[in-house]
Amino acid sequence: MHKQLTVWLFSVILAGLTFADVQEGDAFPAFKIPTLDGKVLDTAQLTGRVLYVDFWASWCTTCKESFPILSELNTELQGTNVFFLGINTDEDVALANKFLLKTPVNFLNVSDRTQKIVEFFQPKGFPTAYIVGKDGIVHTVKAGFAGKAKTKALLLELAAQ
Repeated sequence: MHKQLTVWLFSVILAGLTFADVQEGDAFPAFKIPTLDGKVLDTAQLTGRVLYVDFWASWCTTCKESFPILSELNTELQGTNVFFLGINTDEDVALANKFLLKTPVNFLNVSDRTQKIVEFFQPKGFPTAYIVGKDGIVHTVKAGFAGKAKTKALLLELAAQ
């Protein structure tokens, strides 16, 4: 019950746009955000999955290097209940779409062009990954990219729990 209350409180705080600085051990907040193709994702629908949530920007050189690897991992981990989500932070969605044309991926990307989600999470650079266990708790926050082997091992470990 405490965990549900915590998730609800984070949702209310996020709706009010209060700064939070999401860290390891925190409940992953539920929020609604537009996808790059104009639909809306409600992260509450992702409950019970392992999440790899990657904050990125079109100008980020590390993102350009990590995205093909994340796409490979998404393919390799199909059927393990792991969900990859990219949160683009560019104010101009066209920049994100241009980036994805040059660096295509097979996982969902959303647009935080208003910077509200970024302000709430306060990532320490781009990319920053938030890896969330099936219990909805942020297990790891990683600025930069840990590499394919380490990332895959951690995601498989969390999926097995």
